[in-house]
Parts: sequence; C-alpha cells; structure tokens
Amino acid sequence: MLSKWAHDRFGVRAPLIREGVVEALSRALANAQDAQKVAGTDHLHPFGFTLMSRKFEALAKVFEDLGDVLVVKPAGSQHELVVVGDNLLFPFRYGRDRSVSVAAARIGEGRPSALVQALFDRFGPEPVVEQLALGDVAPHAVPIAEALGSLPETTRLVLVAYSCNAQAGLLDAWWGEAELLDRSGSLRWHHCEQIPLVAGTAQLAHSPAAAGPGRFDQGVMPTPRIDARSPLERVRPPAAEAIPLFPDAARDA
Repeated sequence: MLSKWAHDRFGVRAPLIREGVVEALSRALANAQDAQKVAGTDHLHPFGFTLMSRKFEALAKVFEDLGDVLVVKPAGSQHELVVVGDNLLFPFRYGRDRSVSVAAARIGEGRPSALVQALFDRFGPEPVVEQLALGDVAPHAVPIAEALGSLPETTRLVLVAYSCNAQAGLLDAWWGEAELLDRSGSLRWHHCEQIPLVAGTAQLAHSPAAAGPGRFDQGVMPTPRIDARSPLERVRPPAAEAIPLFPDAARDA
C-alpha cells in the first residue's frame, strides 16, 4: 500500500511514478559509475559531474511517454526540470553513505542556488517559519522565479532525496515535501517517506494519458539494478511501508 500523501500527490499512478523514480536514479548512477571507471582517476569529479547532469535527464527519459509531463529548462539553469502532473520532481543527493539521516538532509553542499531557492519559494509547502528573502540567497533568484511563471499555480515541489557513492551505487531514496530553512540548505520536512529500491509490479490500470502500445504508463516497470556493473544483483527486501518524518524531525536530529 502507498501512503495517503503519495496517493494525494500522484493518484492511481503513484506506484508507477515511485518505481520510475528508482529507475531514473539507477540509470543516472550507472552512467556516473561508468564515467568514473573510464576516467581512470581516483578523484571523483567524473562521477559527481555525470550524476549531477544525468539525474535530471534520466527522469525526463523515464517519464517522457506520460501525457501530462512537462520538461522545463529555466533561463540560466543547466538542468531540465520534470513536472509529472502538478508535481515538480527535484532529486538531490543528501549523503554519500548511511551515516547521515535524511531528517538532517541539506539540499546542496553550500548556499542554495538561485534555482533551488526559487523552487522552494514558488512551489514549496507553506512554511512553518519565515522563509528567506530571495535576495538573501542568490542575486539572480528573482529572475529565475519569474522564468518559472509558465508552470501552473497548482505545481508542487516534490523532493527526491537519495544517498549514494561511486562504489556501492544507490543506498536509499526518500521523497516528500519540505521547506528551506537557511543559507546552508537545511530543510524542515513536512512529509518524508522511504522509496523501496526493489521495484514491485506496479501496473497502471486506468490512465487518461494512456494511448498506444509500449508506453511507460501502460506496462509493468522493469526492476532496476541498483548496482549496474555488479556481477551479482544486490538483493534487498522492500523498505517498510511509508516512514513518516514529523515536521520537527530536522530540528531535533
């Protein structure tokens, strides 16, 4: 079963969307690991740079056949943003191992970018605490926020937080909604739940977007390989059902 939050956000397609997110992250990780291997260096720049670009591209590719998907590239941004229905999916790496709790996740490794701040300001949940002014975070945030004006007012920002590294691949993934707290990228989760990394057999029975054979929204999502180059598939049991993090989790962690 899915949580009420997931059903409210994605409707009957929620299982498919959730598995599609895992598929996209797995593809991006595999590409990043390949780049690191080909580079033949101990420095992790090839892995990080490839992952940064491919995670957005992979999301767009996985969901490209859904009828209500928008792919938007704001002026000044290097990345294409994927909106499924009214949900803008924004993946970010919060940790490189399991030593960091998602409750203490920070978005980015420094000051939030102009794009990130604009997304939270325009599409994030109603803040519990006073939000930062756009100009306090990045000088170009206001123009970027205006560039997002083409998206519907009903758009909601859905964060996809994941941890991974070049050796082990994808370790875990979560999704939910949060507000941006400060210049360090700290978050206050309004809702956060774990995404199972082992895909099930989610199948879309009824969809207004269905049209034609072989579409993503008509078939069964293939089970993604979490470590694409390992000779043995990593076997992990499905994660426990939706693990909620309360709004004060980030503060108390």
